[in-house]
Amino acid sequence: MPIVGGLDIHRKQLTFDYLDTATGEVKRGQITPADRAHLRCWLARFAGRDDVAFALEGCTGWRYVAEELAAAGVAAHVAEPADTAFARGRKRHAKTDPLTELPDVSAAQVRCA
Repeated sequence: MPIVGGLDIHRKQLTFDYLDTATGEVKRGQITPADRAHLRCWLARFAGRDDVAFALEGCTGWRYVAEELAAAGVAAHVAEPADTAFARGRKRHAKTDPLTELPDVSAAQVRCA
């Protein structure tokens, strides 16, 4: 897949990150407002390509995003919310938590989304 990326679904916006693996170019941004029309317009940039894939979390609003991706010919990979939460690790740490308990993120674990 020359273009791989991720979409993060929010009530008022969709955020995206994607990587063109052929050129190494990374794009980040927001689609505002988060509705079908604006998503469809944004997806037009991938028209005519069959080498594009995006991952998204299966949370509220995932279905319309997956439908629009499929309509644009973009592969949609829906992740289970519990799995993505586990992959992110703990969100908050108390001031008393020792630094040794914080997750160790090596370069091998960092993925472009």
